[in-house]
Amino acid sequence: MTGAGPSRATRTPRASRGRGVACAVVLVTGFLLAGAATAVAYLSNPLGPWDHQSYDHIQLFGTLGLFFALLNAPVAVLAVTRRWLRPWWLVPCVLVTAAAWGRLTVFFPAR
Repeated sequence: MTGAGPSRATRTPRASRGRGVACAVVLVTGFLLAGAATAVAYLSNPLGPWDHQSYDHIQLFGTLGLFFALLNAPVAVLAVTRRWLRPWWLVPCVLVTAAAWGRLTVFFPAR
């Protein structure tokens, strides 16, 4: 049975690299979506208390940014714990999540 195919030791690095690349593509796409939605939320400024559309846009895009950031979190944690990616991949996840949450709570403009 030793000549039946490649051993597990020769398959593991290539499979691990492929999983890491797949997770990196998913994470980068998710970070771009979350970052763009969060940026739109920060760039939307209401003209006054009567500008309900701007408040709605801030709420919508802040929520979308937080949703995409939280959707990326399990993928990032899984990839880092399985050692498919390095631990610094968690930093953008935490930063985008904190920025989106901050826009929805602390930095939400007063009405």
